[in-house]
Amino acid sequence: MPRVTRSSTKTNALDHPMEPSAVDLKISRNHGKTIALEATPEHLQASKNAPIPDLSQRIHELTKENGRLRLELRYYQQSLEAIRPLPEDATFVVETMINTLNKVSKAQEEIEDDWARTFGVGRGSIRASLRMDTGSGRYGRDEGR
Repeated sequence: MPRVTRSSTKTNALDHPMEPSAVDLKISRNHGKTIALEATPEHLQASKNAPIPDLSQRIHELTKENGRLRLELRYYQQSLEAIRPLPEDATFVVETMINTLNKVSKAQEEIEDDWARTFGVGRGSIRASLRMDTGSGRYGRDEGR
């Protein structure tokens, strides 16, 4: 099987860092960092020229970053905990609405059947007669039907 080699003269999209997006720039304005921002030529050159912090400074920086990450983790955990009951609660509400609508529909059918038996008319003619009786053609949910 022949070995495939990559030409060193070809450039690939992965050969250079992505340009910072609008979101990256917004994060930068708020003193945040992203991979795209850290990979810009300006940032890379500045990091090469920056003095190397001593060990105590580095420990302080990492401790500060660790604290920030812990706060971020707590934020996401609290957000997840707040959202966790949503699917079950939404399912309950939807099922309750469906059950209620089914009960109302069944009651409405029974009322219309009773009306039809009383006056000897079909259920469809009840709705038509009720629209005519109101004069405006409007009667509850039958509007426009």
